[in-house]
Amino acid sequence: MSYLALYRKWRPMTFGEVVGQPHIVTTLRNALAGGRTSHAYLFCGSRGTGKTSMAKILAKALNCREMVNGEPCNRCSSCLKINQGNFMDILEIDAASNRGIDEMRELREKIGLAPAEGLYKVYIIDEVHMLTTEAFNALLKTLEEPPEHVVFILATTEPHKIPLTIVSRCQRFEFHRIGVPEITGRLREITADNAVEARPEALTLIAKLAQGGLRDALSLLDQCLSSLDGELTSSVVAEIAGVAGEDFIRDWVQDIIGGNAAGALNRLQQAVSAGKQPGQLLNELMYYFRNMLVLELGPEARELVPVPEDILKDMERQAAETGRENILNVVEVLSRLGSEMRFAAGEQIVLEAALIRLSRMFTPKMPTRQPEPDPEKKEQPVTVPPASVEPESIPRTEEQAEPEYGTEDHTEPEPVAVFQEMPAQETWDRVMDQLKADRKLAVLAFVVEGKPRRTGQTFYLEFPEKYSFHKTRAEKPEVRQEIEQYLYRTCGQEMTLACVFQQQEAEPDPGPVHGDLLSTIENVFGKDKVIVVEEEK
Repeated sequence: MSYLALYRKWRPMTFGEVVGQPHIVTTLRNALAGGRTSHAYLFCGSRGTGKTSMAKILAKALNCREMVNGEPCNRCSSCLKINQGNFMDILEIDAASNRGIDEMRELREKIGLAPAEGLYKVYIIDEVHMLTTEAFNALLKTLEEPPEHVVFILATTEPHKIPLTIVSRCQRFEFHRIGVPEITGRLREITADNAVEARPEALTLIAKLAQGGLRDALSLLDQCLSSLDGELTSSVVAEIAGVAGEDFIRDWVQDIIGGNAAGALNRLQQAVSAGKQPGQLLNELMYYFRNMLVLELGPEARELVPVPEDILKDMERQAAETGRENILNVVEVLSRLGSEMRFAAGEQIVLEAALIRLSRMFTPKMPTRQPEPDPEKKEQPVTVPPASVEPESIPRTEEQAEPEYGTEDHTEPEPVAVFQEMPAQETWDRVMDQLKADRKLAVLAFVVEGKPRRTGQTFYLEFPEKYSFHKTRAEKPEVRQEIEQYLYRTCGQEMTLACVFQQQEAEPDPGPVHGDLLSTIENVFGKDKVIVVEEEK
């Protein structure tokens, strides 16, 4: 006997075996048990959520002669033939390949015939949104006045493409994406039945990669089992699925938040060399920072992060070190990067530039090089009289007598910034070092792309046109005021921050040409080109 794929072998046979759709199971089971079934159903939902399986179970229950509490018995002749695929009164139509008006007209001609074996003739039309407008019009008349022995079950992944006249004549059911715990439980049951040793984190990774589709999860598990030689681990799943894996992403994130740009680039190169796609790596990286953001909200949010316990602890530590605002900034940068990479010629280069930019946000303070003294320039000594020495020429009065013991004022004066005249780039480098040292990463992220320029007491940051978002955020009052405080601490005088776009330098205006008319003409055209002709009187 040929091998049967897992998603076909483990297709549910009863409502009780359906995973992740309890609201639909309860409604259909009660309707069948109470005899309140409809003539048309519309099943909507993403792929792999059980629409076709539910339609087959419903068709089987409608024709079951020994139904118990809305469940098909799977023992009568009708149930056995349906399970074997030999039942004549259940017709499955693929609307993607039978989408024209001729097929719908043929259906209308045959629909009046009585069931050959069962109680109902059930038409299951999959991907019904693919029908043409004419085919929908032909189907509409049948849905308006169907024979009593006919039931339609329409399934679609795009319900917005179905005419409202069709939708209004059906009972509509929304199939939800199946959660990671439900998919993991089903995978655990299947691996146990196949005597396969599977680690919990491996099954969780499969469930996460399925993105709510149980059929996708079973297909990936089937592929992993085909190449398995021993225990099923998360590294095996990551290799088969072409993803980096949570261990790799954890270490990658540690390089980024540790300011290790070279390490982050090396890990990216290793992953790309191993066949990983930059777009997939970006998705995994963004999802990891999303989990960090959720964990930063508190212990009650741990259930929203389906990762192994060891990864969860490291993620909590990294979230605490990074901070909520910084994680939000990183997620914002990565989300914009996705659209940039789709239109870029080199995805890896764009991702590398983003990694360097993010690592610079987290780079610790580097020691500032002090300028070497100029031997030709001598510093002027500043003479400050000692506090303990009083001029002899001023006699001490009684009010100025020595204070009594214990009444001295030991309050130290508040430090005052000393004015320093230095180039704009050197000033800005010192400000950037202070921002990094104080971990002002939220401010640093918006001003790191600016080019400094100074005119008097106005400090300009020039941004390229493509960094308009950074310029807008840097102009916010709270960010601008904080930068101005750092400029005051560095320069020793109040500075006004102005954010502008980079522009081409304009050619200098030569100004008006002075002199009489003749000299003006000679200056414009040249003396050798001017001939003076006297007018005859």
